[in-house]
Amino acid sequence: MKRTLLAAAILLAAELASAKNVDVKNALIVYGSYAGSTAEIADSMRAALGRAGITAYAIPTSGRATDLSPYDLVIIGSAVRGAKVHEGVLKFVAANRVALEQKPVAVFVACITITSSKEDKRKAAEAYPDQVAAGLPVVSRAVFAGKAPPSGWLGNLAGRLMLGITPGDYRDWKKIADWTLSLPGLAERP
Repeated sequence: MKRTLLAAAILLAAELASAKNVDVKNALIVYGSYAGSTAEIADSMRAALGRAGITAYAIPTSGRATDLSPYDLVIIGSAVRGAKVHEGVLKFVAANRVALEQKPVAVFVACITITSSKEDKRKAAEAYPDQVAAGLPVVSRAVFAGKAPPSGWLGNLAGRLMLGITPGDYRDWKKIADWTLSLPGLAERP
C-alpha cells in the first residue's frame, strides 16, 4: 500500500513537473534600440532560433499592449544609454505585465559599459537587466557588450576618462547565440 502511494506520488510529481515544460515553437523578441546595435542583436537571435527550427520574430517595441498569445517564449531586449534602459521597453513591460507573467520571459541589454575599465561601471551594467524585467519573473538575464562608435577626439577622451570605454564593436556573436539557444530549454510557464 505504501509503495503504491509512493509510486503514485512520484508519477504525479513527474506529471506536474513535465506540465510546466514548454515546447517552444514560436518566440517573440521585442527590443528597444537607439542606434541599431540592439536591433542587430535581436535579429541575430531571431536567426539563431530560426536555424534551431523555432519560428521567431524580432520587432521594435511600440510601448503598447501586444497580443502575446501566439508565443511560447518572449525575449525582451534594451539598449542602455546614459545609465538608462530604453523607455519604450519599460512601457512595453508595463502595458503587457499580466500577459508576460503567464509566459516564459528572458531579458537582455546591450551596454557598452560592460567593457569598462572601471569596476563600478561594469557592476552597474550587470544590474540593467533587472530594470528591464521590472519585477517580472524571468528564466534568464544577459548583458551583452554593445557598439560604441567613434565620437571625435574629445568624445573619445571623455568616454575613456568618465566611463572607462573606448570606441569599437564589442558584440560577441557566439555568446549571444549560445545564450539565445539556451532559452528554449529553460522555458517554463510561471
